[in-house]
Amino acid sequence: MLSTYQNMRSRLGDDTMSEADRLKLSPYYLNTRRLSELTQASVPVVAQTSLVHNSGERASAMRQASVLANAMLQTGDLPNLARAFANEGADEHVHVATLWDVFTFGGAMEALGREERGRPPKPATMRGTVELGGVQYPLIGTLSNDHMYSQSTPTMLRGKRRIFMAGRFEVRNGLLEVEPYIIGDLVREISGLKLNWAMGVRLHPETIDSFSKMAGAPAATKSELEQLLATPEDDVKHAVAAIIGEPYVPKDWGGEKSDLQTAQLRLDGAPISAALIFKGPSVRGEMHLANMGKRGDQLIRAFDEPADLILVQHCNKVANSVVRMAEALAANPARPRRYCILDGNDTVRLLKAYGVFPPPTAPTGSRSIQTR
Repeated sequence: MLSTYQNMRSRLGDDTMSEADRLKLSPYYLNTRRLSELTQASVPVVAQTSLVHNSGERASAMRQASVLANAMLQTGDLPNLARAFANEGADEHVHVATLWDVFTFGGAMEALGREERGRPPKPATMRGTVELGGVQYPLIGTLSNDHMYSQSTPTMLRGKRRIFMAGRFEVRNGLLEVEPYIIGDLVREISGLKLNWAMGVRLHPETIDSFSKMAGAPAATKSELEQLLATPEDDVKHAVAAIIGEPYVPKDWGGEKSDLQTAQLRLDGAPISAALIFKGPSVRGEMHLANMGKRGDQLIRAFDEPADLILVQHCNKVANSVVRMAEALAANPARPRRYCILDGNDTVRLLKAYGVFPPPTAPTGSRSIQTR
């Protein structure tokens, strides 16, 4: 296994991301047989022994499998499920992919107890609802005692949890069926401490240095929200660019991955590369994934940008499905990112805080919007 792991790591040689910046898997469930098939690396067979018969040898083999799983995830070979669906569709394909979402787990402790007592097996289960391309699919799957990582697994895989998973997904009879290969948390190690990555993946706009004047700004009034709804998208884009200090604002065209790219945004006292998507009054009412291109591919393309922060702005409410997809796309161990959502209320607060509400007509030529 070690040579295969080293080969995987060598494929990351041109990546400038440091080990501290990478996301690592804190596993609760590993299907070591499937991992071996995917990576062509061997894992000791004892890893496939039921957790009921845990031993030092099994624990050591599972740790080896964890190293292998991390190396595989950090190569980026497994696509995000939303990206795979956008490329190929759901109904006619089986996808081996990753997913970050909310799932409900149940029955792990009972499944182990039944095996200990010699009773007929009743596997633990997982359920959820996954939105792909504007369609909500009920997700179902079962968990095997053989793949539970450690004694803490039954406790960690219980009830409702937002968690990372990789596996085999197939839509059948309107259900999204999954055979999980990997389940766990994504963590970032800083000074020996493991910090759950999910706690900092979403940035609220006022925590960004470039938007700091928003702190304490009052909510938008009804009349201000109506004003924003009557404001062209291009005017808002230029106003936000002026706040950031980005002098180069491209014209819209159909092939762009995002509407504005900038290295002028600042976070925690340092510049951060960002890609921004703007949605104006042409999207009526709440913005859903269906308003972001075919199968939400505009949001997916934004995550292809060489940016560490993806910001989505809309003049009205932003649906939770957009937030969940942004979070799922950001949960990439090979290239983790953060995201920020600016809904209509936040947009008004931001523009007012910097003295550009309502925004002036977007400039032409070399003219720029001044903020105060």
